[in-house]
Amino acid sequence: MSEAREERLAKNEVLFRALNENIQGIASTLGRGAPFEFICECATSGCFERLTLTLEEYERVRLDGTHFLVAAGHEDIEVEQVVEVRENYVVVEKDGIAGLVALEEDPRG
Repeated sequence: MSEAREERLAKNEVLFRALNENIQGIASTLGRGAPFEFICECATSGCFERLTLTLEEYERVRLDGTHFLVAAGHEDIEVEQVVEVRENYVVVEKDGIAGLVALEEDPRG
């Protein structure tokens, strides 16, 4: 895969992560124990699949700036590897250029 394509895919995922950071901010004011709907952070620009997680689960994903939350089957093995499989979602880790972009664009970085 070309570096330009890898970077573009990573930037798509970074955009969805930013949306989820906004959801997390709002959800944290409403209550910590309840589940909330987050958006799949896959590289597909038209994907808005909803994933239900508690804030604690979301925070666990966000501990690493190279980790992203995706729906099962939305993994892209060209730019990421699966690091955790849960009942409602999958956690992937970016590597290579995509990993560098993910860390650089991490709003918590």
